[in-house]
Amino acid sequence: MSKPDDVLTNYGDEDLTFFALTYKNYEATVECLDDLRRHYSTSRVILRSDGDPDPRLPVLAERHRADFHGESRLFSIENGGAVIERMLVLFLEKPTRYLFKIDPDTMIHRRFKYLPLRSGLFGTLQTEQETPSIQGGCLGLTQYVAEQILQSDLLRDSRLKEPAKFIDDSPYFFRMADRANRCGLASFDWILAWIASQLGIPIYPFDEVNSGWKQAPPNPELRYAISHPRAVLS
Repeated sequence: MSKPDDVLTNYGDEDLTFFALTYKNYEATVECLDDLRRHYSTSRVILRSDGDPDPRLPVLAERHRADFHGESRLFSIENGGAVIERMLVLFLEKPTRYLFKIDPDTMIHRRFKYLPLRSGLFGTLQTEQETPSIQGGCLGLTQYVAEQILQSDLLRDSRLKEPAKFIDDSPYFFRMADRANRCGLASFDWILAWIASQLGIPIYPFDEVNSGWKQAPPNPELRYAISHPRAVLS
């Protein structure tokens, strides 16, 4: 697939920040950071422990030159958008042109061939019709969008803590409620997409990423720079 015209090809490591949230998945986090540093040796990396007291994590972060934050659990649904708000606050302490939120089971195969110039929320587009969103295994934001979302205070909307009560307000709340019922967690995918819909932030595909749920996607001839999740070896 040919790249679009409105792209940045001469970016540097200094343009990118990667944010990883870890909770009881140390081995996957090791593999992810190993991949990341193989291809982005000097990009800013934020590793936030979401209530996991594993003493190996700060050592791991130091070895990979990552900013480590061992903090309390925020991902639970009763905290609403706090887990995303914390990510944006940490990012904007030393912002870069782009922020990529990655899960610990994300694979970084190679450097991006290009990055989008268009401001917005981008990655693998899912549920395009009623509730378009970006799959959360790897999602990208521009700095301006991160600032816009944080300044809106929508991450503090109390409805995000009890989405099942507000499914008539937006189909995104139905999606949030379904996830909360399944695993008791908030959702980067649906919360960020809902806020984007409220603020008029573009949500669009970025074809250097192939991120799915549970099933590792194929990546023939390194078609994708990043894929999610990592294949589990039997």
